[in-house]
Amino acid sequence: MTSIITAFSTALEAERTDTLENDYYCQFLDREIVDRELGLFTSKWFDYRHMTPLQATGAYVEAYNKVFRDIYAREFDYERAQYIVALNFERMLAALRFKNDMKQRRYFVGCWRGRQIADYLCMPYEVYVELAFTFRMRHWKQNFMPQPYHLYREEDVEKIIARWEELKETRIYTAEHSAYLVQNYEGARHQDDYHEWLFVQAEKRQATAEHLADFIRNDQLPYEKVRSRVDPDLFEQVDYFLQ
Repeated sequence: MTSIITAFSTALEAERTDTLENDYYCQFLDREIVDRELGLFTSKWFDYRHMTPLQATGAYVEAYNKVFRDIYAREFDYERAQYIVALNFERMLAALRFKNDMKQRRYFVGCWRGRQIADYLCMPYEVYVELAFTFRMRHWKQNFMPQPYHLYREEDVEKIIARWEELKETRIYTAEHSAYLVQNYEGARHQDDYHEWLFVQAEKRQATAEHLADFIRNDQLPYEKVRSRVDPDLFEQVDYFLQ
């Protein structure tokens, strides 16, 4: 199988798992699912753009487990929830590698597909999974919690998209990875894309100058980039908030 990994010209390359490992597990997916992957490297949430699809799916599983525990604690049993691990990603991979276990394969495909939708929408995985659980459980009649393959029903995804747009209006979501700190800026595409995200978030709000100043103060946007990007009157306000 041709590698679906594209080069990522930053220091984050060191964090990637071996591309051969990633491609090995692609054999458990339909070709059309694998083919969607190339377009997601530039749309997924910024904290995941250095990851292989396999690595990103592991991060999605972590988000699924956290949300699963939180909802189980709220809806069923708080004490028991503290000890629940809904999915074990390493065990899932081992079951595929050595047994091609069909139950674990179904979990794996479900996690991969749900993660792809979150990537397409540029959503942090925990936000996506929480919304997916919320909308799925409104009409849930089973005596068990929704599984990964239940979290991307078309009508639920439409609601997730609408809610994500609302959330972005009320909160500014920022990346946590150190690659997006100004001192680590290398001019890589994903770093410039993140800067554009921040500019858009600031421009959508009335206190644009104050938000831009916060991004500079928190090492999210380079001072010189902001000065060259905005008009002089707005930058004067940014400078004011930086004092």
